Amino acid sequence: MIPIEKIAGSTMGNLLYYVSILGMLLVIVTLIRLKVTLLRRAFIPASLLAGILGLILGPYCFKIIPQEMMSTIGNLPGQMITIVFSCMLLGVPKHDSTKTKTLMHDTLSGLGWLWSNSFMQVGVASLLCAFLFTPVWNVNPLFGSVFEIGFAGGHGTAGGMASVFMENFKWQDGGDLGMTTATIGLLMGIFGGMIIINYGVRKKYTKIITKPAEGSNIEEVFVEGHREASSHASISQDVVEPFAFHLGIIGLAILIGRFIVWGFGAVFGYRGLPLFPFAMIGGWFINAIAQRTFLKNLFDRATFQRIQGMALEILIIGAMASIRIPVVLAYWQPLLTGTIVVMSFMLIWFFWLSPHIFKDCWFEQGIVRYGAFTGVAAIGYMLLRTTDPKMETNAGTIYALNGPFMSPFIGGGLVTSMWPYLIQRFGALGFGFAACGVSVAILIALRIFFWEKSPVRKQR
Repeated sequence: MIPIEKIAGSTMGNLLYYVSILGMLLVIVTLIRLKVTLLRRAFIPASLLAGILGLILGPYCFKIIPQEMMSTIGNLPGQMITIVFSCMLLGVPKHDSTKTKTLMHDTLSGLGWLWSNSFMQVGVASLLCAFLFTPVWNVNPLFGSVFEIGFAGGHGTAGGMASVFMENFKWQDGGDLGMTTATIGLLMGIFGGMIIINYGVRKKYTKIITKPAEGSNIEEVFVEGHREASSHASISQDVVEPFAFHLGIIGLAILIGRFIVWGFGAVFGYRGLPLFPFAMIGGWFINAIAQRTFLKNLFDRATFQRIQGMALEILIIGAMASIRIPVVLAYWQPLLTGTIVVMSFMLIWFFWLSPHIFKDCWFEQGIVRYGAFTGVAAIGYMLLRTTDPKMETNAGTIYALNGPFMSPFIGGGLVTSMWPYLIQRFGALGFGFAACGVSVAILIALRIFFWEKSPVRKQR
């Protein structure tokens, strides 16, 4: 149940050394990013740039970072994703049920957009595997899952799923391809999103902005006197360091998750379940108890988010830096084809579905979802801030309300982690038709309950 193998002191020392190298890469690219206007305007995260720098310095380019070191660095994402997921529901306050029910009605159409899009991404890619990729290029059917993992899930999910592909399915290429699709999706989200926004401005689809957008003007450096607190102390330092206390809670969530995985294996005889989704369940269990007792006063949501963010930065750098370039080059044809097809459907969801199901600010509602499901939530909000600088519309609020019913499940949640298992169980063809069927069923429900037959696309 709990590993008892001895870890040598030298091994721990080497691990510290490797993590320090990742930290050095992050510092270097952060300073470069702050000085290079193009990188700032592109809104490319520093962790992604650090991973690219590590890739350049790695065994496939300049060979400064040796293969042995890179192999260890490549294993870090599988551990970091567990920390990321364990924090996902920790510190989330208990909401008033009456208020939630009232707001749910206004967010269901947006939730349908997200769920139908998630099933579309994995379903279409799986059908491409069944009819084209596997017969022509002998691609593993599990390839059908990497677009939803990379696009809707992002680099964090892709990096975390690498160990699942390797350990549970003996498909080492899956991690590299997931990170590649995540990078492609991020670029499609940033640059494709800016093209869409400028097109929308000319067509008068945007509600707030009236001139072409040049990029994000979000303040990136906070000088002394203008700094905001990123977290709050929930307990006196005389008792315990608050950061350490929250780390302890995260550790407890991971232990609960590990117990669930062990229990499943003991009962059903299957020991291949990944730990990270069950660490999230462990976090939910702890939080459910805490929010009903005095313990809720000890939990600071912002602190959990800071720890989650730190783990995510390490995850992205490690996963990106350890991509095997020869694998990406070997898959360039299915990657290019899949990207074109999936992105075509993304544009259908944006330009066709959004104006039909959103009664107010359809463009802003659509752009935040487009950005989030090609890149990450931060990209979605960046695009939204570009179209709605002062957040005058309700697009951001409604998307945030979708979060509890989306993030724990799709786009990198529990359901996303199950895609490879379902593909292996039912095959790419059967699963592809089933996933597309679910997507169509959600669209039909949206057509029945939320449809605007004659949407007004121009908002100005």
